[in-house]
Amino acid sequence: MSEKLKQKFQGALLGTFVGDALGMPVEGWSPGAISERLGDVRDMLDARLGKGTYTDDTQMMIGIAESLIECGDLNGEHLALRFLDNFDPSRGYGGGTVQALSLIEQGVPWDAVGKQIFQGGSFGNGSSMRIAPVGVFYYDDPYVLREKAYLSSQITHAHPLGKESAALQAFAIARATLANPTEELDVHAFLGDLIAFVEPEAEELIRNLYKLESFLIDTPTIDHVVSSMGNDVRSYVSVPAAIYAFLNKHHSFEEAVVFGVSLGGDTDTIGAMTGAIAGAYHGIDRVPSRWLTDLENGAKGKDYVSDLASQLYEIKVTTL
Repeated sequence: MSEKLKQKFQGALLGTFVGDALGMPVEGWSPGAISERLGDVRDMLDARLGKGTYTDDTQMMIGIAESLIECGDLNGEHLALRFLDNFDPSRGYGGGTVQALSLIEQGVPWDAVGKQIFQGGSFGNGSSMRIAPVGVFYYDDPYVLREKAYLSSQITHAHPLGKESAALQAFAIARATLANPTEELDVHAFLGDLIAFVEPEAEELIRNLYKLESFLIDTPTIDHVVSSMGNDVRSYVSVPAAIYAFLNKHHSFEEAVVFGVSLGGDTDTIGAMTGAIAGAYHGIDRVPSRWLTDLENGAKGKDYVSDLASQLYEIKVTTL
């Protein structure tokens, strides 16, 4: 199990990277435009920073992994400063996150800035897209996982829906980490566990999760999925979209991520979140080698992310 667990840690982090890079070139496209112009997106395409490059999704995920490794736990102040140190505006950060990081740089306490964004906090998907390290590191304790997901979200996305969605995405990654991909996955039981995890106050999130139950039975068209639920940056929309992409195509990492990107809209983030869940389920050895080969590999590129995952795993196993 130890080697398989390490592969799952690597799969979750590099799966985030892969889904982010695959989805970035078609960000903002409709499902119809993707289908008509490209068919399925199965290869890394040229993007604004080049083929196989990542966005803020992966850059902030890297920050969480680095902070966890340096602190051995999630420390809000340390994480906020790590986000600030890594900040590269060319990666495509959202306006709310840019504002939050600017306030941190000005000396505003890390746990106060998120509340100043969008009058009470953002419920965008910025804290869900980066949560993979929390999902794998705390995979065996859902109570601590929720606490740490909330804490990591508080920095930039302090709205209750933003925090709950980040916790849900982390929990989906945790459940996938625990699952055995050599056995048939009961997708309805998996979804039921996620629904039971969500706090009842998060009504919008629960409503969309219940839609997934019918999607898994009826197998609707992509257009129906998008018209019924959406594919935008709202966390209570895009997190369920990524969960559905995984559950609908759980037999294959590639098919799950391709389907997630085919939903259109916020494709880099839906792709990244789908990749995190599918990677935690299948492990790094089921991620297509052609995709891994095409990932950028500079100072904080593919090899660096793989090493972060290995270090997280080593720290985790010393506590088991």
